[in-house]
Amino acid sequence: MAWQSRPSLSAPDGNLAIVRALAQWVLDFPHDGLDQGFPFDVPMLDLYDRCIEVLAATDAFLRTTPGDAKVRNAAERLHRILRPVDCEVPFERIACGLRARRSLFNELRDALRLGTKPDHRTRVATPADPKADLEHVRDAVRKLTASLRTRRPARGPARETRRGIDIVLQHLDRHGPSLWGHAIRLPAGGTRLVARTNNDLERFFRGLKQDERRRSGRRILTHDLENLPPAAALARNLTKPDYVEILCGSLSKLPAAFAQLDADGIATVDDRVTDDEIVSRSLPIPDRDIVRTLEMSARIFAAADSRAPRR
Repeated sequence: MAWQSRPSLSAPDGNLAIVRALAQWVLDFPHDGLDQGFPFDVPMLDLYDRCIEVLAATDAFLRTTPGDAKVRNAAERLHRILRPVDCEVPFERIACGLRARRSLFNELRDALRLGTKPDHRTRVATPADPKADLEHVRDAVRKLTASLRTRRPARGPARETRRGIDIVLQHLDRHGPSLWGHAIRLPAGGTRLVARTNNDLERFFRGLKQDERRRSGRRILTHDLENLPPAAALARNLTKPDYVEILCGSLSKLPAAFAQLDADGIATVDDRVTDDEIVSRSLPIPDRDIVRTLEMSARIFAAADSRAPRR
């Protein structure tokens, strides 16, 4: 193709396809990320960078006017669409700030050894000694803190870099002791390591939602999750052999274990109402159906109007 050898759209065929490919390349900006989500990926910055690259490419192509009017019009239209990205000063200012802060975030992530979404093409080895790994994290964070204090510009035009470093340093000063986890000594001996992030809980909740969506076939799960009993999360533990062994010995003995619970007259989870279930962020659906009726409002208004006005 002509654009592979030199910046020109004057070849006899294939030029309109080149212009379309350039536009599609811009729209394919999510491919530059690693499907990690923000802030591991900055998709808007990737879109800006691709717009700048294609804008420069079309400018080079249009230096030699294409003979085909359709090709020329398409290339000029694409150039006009992308031109504001390069002309507007706020775009470049925001892009510079995002680049500086993304670089700082990557340094902080590397020091903390935060786990991102696993790549199916590679396998990350689990540290042989998690306690020693936490010591390495602590040393890396201390070195990063010292480095940032040295690199912080006191004045000058590097305002975004200075502000970004200040954000990281404030975070490290406030939360530094808890960023590399806690090693708790058990009374019976040994050490238990507390997770440094809530990634495990978020991964569990994501799997729970995926299973519920697969079961119900609905995309919006607000109603389903409100009616899901709390014990549903515990049922997923039955996939763990050690949990089943402690609970009843084996899966074949699980029906007998539940039958024994019913025989002993132990109330099920649905029969018990705890404070956590009463005090919640949203109103339970059975209560909501009552308090939102017209009769409920009429009774409240009638009771309020029945009292004599206070002098």
